[in-house]
Amino acid sequence: MKTTRKPTSLDYAILGLVNQQPQTGYGIRKAFETTALGNYSSSPGVIYPALKRLQELGLVVNATINDTKKSKFHCTEEGESILKEWLLKPIEVTDIAKNLNDLLLRFAFMENLLNRELQLEFLSSFQDVLKKYIKSLKEYHKSQFNTMPLNARLAFEHGIDSYTTTLKWCVKTISDLKKQKNEN
Repeated sequence: MKTTRKPTSLDYAILGLVNQQPQTGYGIRKAFETTALGNYSSSPGVIYPALKRLQELGLVVNATINDTKKSKFHCTEEGESILKEWLLKPIEVTDIAKNLNDLLLRFAFMENLLNRELQLEFLSSFQDVLKKYIKSLKEYHKSQFNTMPLNARLAFEHGIDSYTTTLKWCVKTISDLKKQKNEN
């Protein structure tokens, strides 16, 4: 079923999970309760309506497993295509400023769908956009240093430090992936 409705971050998180491995609704809820996906609600009132929406959009199917009477959600070809499109979406400054967790979620789901080169391209782009964003934050900080209230300045500096830590992670991750690629 083709649709023009745009999946939400929660939808992509569920698609990524069921693309990695078919999951029961309960298994999906548990993944949200026990992992970094905890940023999203694990409530049945959130997860099950999202699963229903994904089924209606034709992005997942709920199929019964032969040896058990349990059914598991599977990603459809269209679901995998939509997920892959999301993973390959260019990174913009607003993604860094407002959707950093989504960028990390995208990276987490890349391994099964994208080759190492595309993963490295994503990380290089992430690194480049982060560098530009950090530079703009530092310039703003410098221009406002004397007029910004102390606590606001300290909180702003925390933000710069957090983005700088993410940049260091990017550099290290690129290096690690390149090493692993060369070893294989």
